Amino acid sequence: MNWLKTKMGSHGWDVSDDDVKKPNVLFLGPIIAATQELEDFEEYFTIKYHDGDCQELISHCKKGKYDGYAGILWNKSTIGPIDKEIVSAFPSSIAVISLLAAGYDGYDIDGCTAKGITVTNTPGVVSAPTADTAMFLILGCLRHFSQGQTSLREDKWNHGVPRGRELGSKSIGVIGMGGIGKAIAKRANAFGMMVNYYNRKRLDIRVEAEYNTQFVAFETLLRESDVIVICVPLNDSTRHMISTTQFEKMKKGVVFVNISRGPIVDEAALVQALESGRVASAGLDVYEFEPKVHEALLKHPQCTLLPHMGTTTEESILDMEKLALRNMKKFLMNGEAIAAVNKVEGSKPLEHVMSDGIDISQLSITLQ
Repeated sequence: MNWLKTKMGSHGWDVSDDDVKKPNVLFLGPIIAATQELEDFEEYFTIKYHDGDCQELISHCKKGKYDGYAGILWNKSTIGPIDKEIVSAFPSSIAVISLLAAGYDGYDIDGCTAKGITVTNTPGVVSAPTADTAMFLILGCLRHFSQGQTSLREDKWNHGVPRGRELGSKSIGVIGMGGIGKAIAKRANAFGMMVNYYNRKRLDIRVEAEYNTQFVAFETLLRESDVIVICVPLNDSTRHMISTTQFEKMKKGVVFVNISRGPIVDEAALVQALESGRVASAGLDVYEFEPKVHEALLKHPQCTLLPHMGTTTEESILDMEKLALRNMKKFLMNGEAIAAVNKVEGSKPLEHVMSDGIDISQLSITLQ
């Protein structure tokens, strides 16, 4: 605990190791893969686990059970997103929430910022597996592999399976050229596809050259692409970004793929586009109302569907856990996270409980 003792010494306190207790942090769900990093983390912090649901978490916070805790490692799969009710219940001691996820749509980030809580996430580490998933869906849709597999399993060999189309020379339009979009472009190039992209802001021409991609207007991408892939985050401006109007502008027979977030696409409009033949086939890993999937999509022979498993690889889980732990540790020790999604003015991590007017007895209670 020399790091914390040093911080306390900088405030003029002369304390021994016995006076210093490791700060408590709350984990919502276990660390499964990053066991070595977890062991190192526990040298600096005392981990407490919350195994209940969201309402139990709120209740415990309101009753003061987590008062004095410095941070929370947030696993959405165990507790759900951070909403306004949860934020209002957080104790004032919480300085950081480390998300075990890359996406944070549906989270009350503004509420966390207003309460002085820095939120971190795990971007980048999911780019490769998500891009691999996109290529699987593109292959499945163009070659009708899912339909062929179903036919085989029904002991029909390839009866009724239409001829596929090759990827080479096809035009792929990537909507959103962030880390995942770039990873898709790299893979699409390897298949001989021509890559165009649309972004809110055009990339530097050197980056375009690196990924052999060309910036085009949104409507041009819709009109000219043989394959369209959605790679944008979900927010107010992208919700139902693709609906009836956009489908009507697409090339007849287009392959449509979504590996981002379900509500970006108006699912009812997608069903209509499939039924009219405007969209020849759809590859989806995400859904507007998941885990519920539109019945027409489930029944459509030209749909290749996955249950939101684009990032569920052993490697990505390990990398996400490592980064989530590093984000919290670095922020609480040094005041800077590796990947923060918001900026809190005047944030001092653990030093906020060492301010003037707090004596050592109060400090011990706060950090125990």
